[in-house]
Parts: sequence; C-alpha cells; structure tokens
Amino acid sequence: MNFRKSYSKFTVIRAMVQGVAIGLAAVLVIGLTIFSTGGKDAKPSKTVATSGPNTEESEEKPADGTAIPMYVKQHGVFSSEETATEFITSNPALANTAIIQVGDQFYIWGAVWLKESQVVLKEGEDAFKKKIQVTPGTCKTADINEVKKALLAEDLSKIKLSKAKDDAKKESDFEKKLTAITAFTKDSSIARLHLLSHYSSQDPCFKIQF
Repeated sequence: MNFRKSYSKFTVIRAMVQGVAIGLAAVLVIGLTIFSTGGKDAKPSKTVATSGPNTEESEEKPADGTAIPMYVKQHGVFSSEETATEFITSNPALANTAIIQVGDQFYIWGAVWLKESQVVLKEGEDAFKKKIQVTPGTCKTADINEVKKALLAEDLSKIKLSKAKDDAKKESDFEKKLTAITAFTKDSSIARLHLLSHYSSQDPCFKIQF
C-alpha cells in the first residue's frame, strides 16, 4: 500500500514563504532587542567608604621652640636679688620659694603649675596667680628634651629619663639635679619651680616672659 500523501505545487511554495517570513520576523525581533538594550549608557559606579576619618584624639604637646604657658604663685617682686633674699629670710613661710630673674626684676615664686585649674592659693596668703610663657632653647649641662619632659610632667617623681648615648655627662648632671629636687619636695608644683629656676638662670636654656 502506498501511504505517501501528495501535495500540490502551490501548497509547497506557500509553506516555504511562511517559513522564510517567520524566520525574518524572529531575526528582526532579536535585533531590535539587542539594539534597545546595548545602546544605553551604564550607570557610574559609586565608591563606598569603608572607614571614616581618624577621630582619635592625641595629646597636644608644644612643639620645639614654642612658648609653653604656665601659672606661678607670686609673693613679690624686687629690683635686686639682695632685697628679695632678705624678704624670704624674714618670712619663714617662704622657705620653699625661689628667686627668679626676668629682665631687671627679681620675682619670688612659690609654685609653678601647668594649668590654671591647678592653681592653689591658701586663704589669707599674701600671694597671687600669674601667667608666664616659658620658651625652650639650648641647655649647656642637660638635654633640653629631658628638661622639657620633666617640666611638663604632672608628677615629677615618676619621670623616667631616656638613656642618652651621645652625652652621658649631660644625662648624669640632669639626673642628679632632678633627684635632688624631688628629694627636697614631693609637691610637683614646687619641684617644677626649682627645676625652672635652675634652667632659666644657672643654665639658661628656658626663657621666661609675661
């Protein structure tokens, strides 16, 4: 038996035309899709910060050569060292004070503080607070950085000196001076006073101004 189905010539041609039309339509749709999506500009990428600014506070320290503000307890001022010495001798309460020369005047100070809030004036005491500026320079018998560190220390009895490699004698001189002062008094404001007195007069590596 012959099951082959015969088609007319017209039917075959129509099927071919339909196939070509469907293929062209598919290609056109795909082409339009690619064109419409490929022509758009890409959005710029954003940079996201992974860490914020460093907000950690550091302790502010005066730079080399910068004037350091301090506060002193002043008991009097005289035109000569002799009269200042006589005044101290006649007042036993001033035994721990120091005479410091600034310009042509001789000042009697009883303490030196780093902050105004640290100033202590006893009731009825014949003294007043005075602000000064201390500017570091160059020391002859000590390391200026070691002296400066001691002056700015809250507790001079806990000062740890750096071991100098280039000049052991300077280190030894300053260490002896600091040891003697802290043995004389445990009050850092008084110890700082006598340290400043020595290194602004006998070894004038600090300049005092008002």
